[in-house]
Amino acid sequence: MDRNSILSGYVTSFSSYSSSDARPTAEKVLKFSGDNIDIRKRGDIKTEAVMFKLLNGSTEYQVDAEKPTELNQNFQAKVYVDQPDSHSGKDVAYDRMLELTDQLIDWADTTAATTITTDVYTITITGVDTIDEEDGYLSTNVNFQSIIKIS
Repeated sequence: MDRNSILSGYVTSFSSYSSSDARPTAEKVLKFSGDNIDIRKRGDIKTEAVMFKLLNGSTEYQVDAEKPTELNQNFQAKVYVDQPDSHSGKDVAYDRMLELTDQLIDWADTTAATTITTDVYTITITGVDTIDEEDGYLSTNVNFQSIIKIS
């Protein structure tokens, strides 16, 4: 099991799904590193970004097993959308935020986990956070859990 390659698999899988979906393609899909200040300083992110981040994981031991065989890995997609100052621009930004979160939910619901990588058995959405309005952008998190094979 290589959790970095699994995280890259999530990024690649969602990017592919987003580009083939009828809704507009997500502008940037990345692995999360740093914080929101780092993200705002990136010159290649113009209006929106979806960033996948691994969270905690847990294992379940079988009574007769020497070691666990599966990892329940929690992860999230952090969604950022630039928010203009105008009222109509704010409405467009909220609409786009909802569109991106819906796209993430649909991706998790329709994608076969084994197409992400052969080590991923399942992918399940576990929740969506509220939309936070910050200075110049909107953000939210879409939370997931996968069961991953431990080799």
